[in-house]
Amino acid sequence: MSKEIKEVLYQHLKTSSPKIEDVVSNCLIDEDVKKSFLHYVEWLKANDVSPIYADFEGQSPFWEVEYKGKKHFIVWIDNDIVRVMIQVDFTNEYQNIIHENNLQNIVLDNLQYCSRASGGNCNNCHLPPGVTGVDEVIFGKEMKNLCCGQYITFENPNVETIEVIKKLLEH
Repeated sequence: MSKEIKEVLYQHLKTSSPKIEDVVSNCLIDEDVKKSFLHYVEWLKANDVSPIYADFEGQSPFWEVEYKGKKHFIVWIDNDIVRVMIQVDFTNEYQNIIHENNLQNIVLDNLQYCSRASGGNCNNCHLPPGVTGVDEVIFGKEMKNLCCGQYITFENPNVETIEVIKKLLEH
């Protein structure tokens, strides 16, 4: 998607406060991802949760969701990429719950790392200049340069991944 098209889309989103299901239905190319993602949005609504459009200029359009006290975000990157980002606090209790549900490998595989660590720029980073992420011990493994927001990020989630997201949000 060109920069000009993204800007036109951003201006439209900025003035219309769109519903996530409308954007996904009309813009996401992959039909399997679209179907599983719309199922996820239906699940949220069945649990009395409606994603709220957030307008921060210069960023990809996103919707903020809070479910059972856990904040997460749905970010529409392009015609073929949508992300679900779950913000977590890796307390011992939460790590035990993840371990009991046998989700530790999928969590470790989807940790979000600081974009500064790979030479990128992060407009949301709460770290001092020159610092490239935070180090954390998760499931006994030392993880380096994690995003300071502590996110588990799923890109283009399929049906199975949507089920994992729901489990992570339930605990």
